[in-house]
Amino acid sequence: MKTKSLMPGLAILAAALLSACEKKDIFNDNNSHGHFSMKVNDSLVTVTKQLTASLYDSTGNYVLVISGLTASNQGLTVNVVFPGKQLKTGEYKLSATDMNFIAWSKKLGTSDGYAADDVNLNAAATITIESITETKAKGSFTGVLVHDAIDEDKKTVTEGKFEVSPIIKMN
Repeated sequence: MKTKSLMPGLAILAAALLSACEKKDIFNDNNSHGHFSMKVNDSLVTVTKQLTASLYDSTGNYVLVISGLTASNQGLTVNVVFPGKQLKTGEYKLSATDMNFIAWSKKLGTSDGYAADDVNLNAAATITIESITETKAKGSFTGVLVHDAIDEDKKTVTEGKFEVSPIIKMN
């Protein structure tokens, strides 16, 4: 008799507990918080959605990738390689061997993108890490971006800055 009278009560309690749980949002729950912006030829570009900072464990290195989208779906990315898996403050530059780069897409999904990822095309990227841990990063950056299809089309990046947390660690 007691079992029969307890069952409806347990069912109601279970339903109440399950409905009180928050559902996970794969976009919001995997995002970082903070600020990420730069000026492209003196025009301010600011990330307003899907800001993400990820730390990848690569062979012998850590790679920090910060990315996000503007309100008009322009994409921004900064990539910093930490040799020897040592998260250190300092200046990180694009070179023939180090893929410290900046990328900007004028509209996500189009071929109108620019990147500072090839020194042979006179691209340049300097990323200064002011503070870094496995959970947060702060820094600034400048550079010269080269169009993905037209090598002569270049953009100057100034006043780039970011401050993000948490950093999602990827293995």
